[in-house]
Amino acid sequence: MRPYPIGNGTVSPRVPKEFAALMDALQLEGSNTEALLALDDAEWLRLLEFCDLSHLALALSQVNLGRAPEWVLNRLEANVCDNTLRFKHVRAAYVEAAAALRHAGVPHLVLKGFTQCPDYVSDPGLRMQSDIDLYCPQQQIQMGQAALMRIGYRPVDGPDYSRADHVPSLSRPGNWEWRGNPYDPKMPPGIELHFCLWNESVSLIEIPEVAQFWGRRVSRKLDGMEFCGLSAADHLGYLSLHILRGVLSGDWVVHHVLELARFLHTRARDVEFWSQWHEVHSSNLRRVEAIAFGLARSWYSCALPEVARVEVDRLPEAQKQWLRRFGGSPLEVMFRRNKDGHLLRLLLATSRTSRKSALLGAILPRRVAGPDDTEVSMKYRRPVKLNASRYVKYAAYLADRVVVNCAANASFLLHGLKLWLSTRALSAQFWLFLGAPFFWPRQ
Repeated sequence: MRPYPIGNGTVSPRVPKEFAALMDALQLEGSNTEALLALDDAEWLRLLEFCDLSHLALALSQVNLGRAPEWVLNRLEANVCDNTLRFKHVRAAYVEAAAALRHAGVPHLVLKGFTQCPDYVSDPGLRMQSDIDLYCPQQQIQMGQAALMRIGYRPVDGPDYSRADHVPSLSRPGNWEWRGNPYDPKMPPGIELHFCLWNESVSLIEIPEVAQFWGRRVSRKLDGMEFCGLSAADHLGYLSLHILRGVLSGDWVVHHVLELARFLHTRARDVEFWSQWHEVHSSNLRRVEAIAFGLARSWYSCALPEVARVEVDRLPEAQKQWLRRFGGSPLEVMFRRNKDGHLLRLLLATSRTSRKSALLGAILPRRVAGPDDTEVSMKYRRPVKLNASRYVKYAAYLADRVVVNCAANASFLLHGLKLWLSTRALSAQFWLFLGAPFFWPRQ
């Protein structure tokens, strides 16, 4: 992979050719589909597989692809049709779950998913949704879990939930089987009960203002369904924090940033909204949101409202340098591991203890997977193709982890040094003066 200019040249991450072509087509200003339409069938196959994994296929279906291969157009059309039907099942599952929680006296609000419509995604059928994310006050989370279990949901065993913002995911046992279609209308949606909106113990970043989101919740309606959600300003804040959480942990956030970019672009001149946002969100919270705003602008060339642009410009110099130098790293992480998100965590941590924990967490693996863990057989969300026994696969996994982690650590330390030097107020003339004795011949 070689560097490709993304966001009209704002960042240049090392990514596959077909992904760079996709990003060119998804730009909100200066969109260009020439590279996308020049892909051959093999490249289209790789791109569509990636779009399924990254939740971008439905966004791609809205791009003008008139000269694309007919099988590509048919594939995307089928995805939209399936996902539109799937939303009806998600809607029915939520209505039933909400009734169970209401009967048990458990208040909740809905996060992500269909709540992104219509401000961040025009139609719920154009947003992929596997789980229904609900937030309950922590003191009532067990009551909520019990209420859902009474209507047939059961906790999913296996995944490591120690750093999750929710209790173990809930699903209903049934006869449905995975057949390779992530938009399968018959795929039963799971439910995740969140006990916090921002996990300070995991992120190591204190944002106490998030606790006020619950008190500002509002009632919303969509497709004849009524639900409780975050206020408009807090919805923007939560999405921005969700993006930040993903960047810090090395998760894939490309589709979330696209949704954020669309909101910023379409609401850039909504003076009333941005005045309210500025009023209800503290300077500390706005500063953290501004990092996500900066990514949205650099990846998708979206317009920024003046008040948001000011917040991006007011970021501390080290954080602005991170956006300039490593703003493409969360895109690269989908194809090659890096730890630049951990570098951002170090910049955001405010106490010596949290910075120490962030540094150790960046360099040392948090945990080592066992032979039967799912991550052993997966790499970049794809199954590892290795015909061997479980122990041979596990040995190969451990060897790969050692090599990749060492390379990522070296890159992390080098990038940290570059970032530190870039924030020192030393001119090029100073470095020239400092290095002159090594190159100038002695008299």
